[in-house]
Amino acid sequence: MFRFPPLTTVVKFFLGLFLASYVATLVAVNWLNAGHAVDMLPLSTGRLGIQTAWQLITYVLAHDAGPSGVTSFLIGAVFFWLVVAPFEQRFGAKRTAQAVFASALGGSIAALGIGLAFPGVLAGAWPMTLGVFAAHAWVMHRTGLEANFFGVMPMKPTTMIWIMLALGVLSFLASRSWLALAANFGATGAGILFVEWMSKPPKTEKKPPKRQNHIGLRVIDGGNDDKPKYLN
Repeated sequence: MFRFPPLTTVVKFFLGLFLASYVATLVAVNWLNAGHAVDMLPLSTGRLGIQTAWQLITYVLAHDAGPSGVTSFLIGAVFFWLVVAPFEQRFGAKRTAQAVFASALGGSIAALGIGLAFPGVLAGAWPMTLGVFAAHAWVMHRTGLEANFFGVMPMKPTTMIWIMLALGVLSFLASRSWLALAANFGATGAGILFVEWMSKPPKTEKKPPKRQNHIGLRVIDGGNDDKPKYLN
């Protein structure tokens, strides 16, 4: 039986951030005629400048201020909850925050790269969510676990990743947004690479070799601190 996961720390933080940015966007665009105030949030590859530095992250807080944006916002928020909460339950808030950041940055860097040839605008948290989804699926793949697609049907974890990427391709065919397509694939790759990095064993410190002199005799530490011994 399907149940919603609990609202974890990272999920509550980002859902609150999404809601605050969405309400601010609605008020600024539809009531104050101050759309320029939120135009600096999405990643715009046609106008590169100092603002690009923060747009690599703030694009996830950019929303559609039109009537259809309400449904998109709600679906995106629920999907983020369903994806990120189980990851946080398993790995904790610190690792989850790192995975979210890595996925967001991986998506925007990929979009920025392809945006040099196909200028456009990237907005929304979908790539970031997809990256965490891929990270969790890759963990299950590494550990040999079978995944359950949101409680609907069991399948291989890698199959889930391919399904989500296929949905991204369908979205590209409808929107013709090269940036969104690149961001989806970039965030997915970033999520997988994050798991590989996270799975590396910690480095062990090598013990320094014992000192030897030039003729191969071992030097034993000691000296004046040793108690003197006398032969009578």
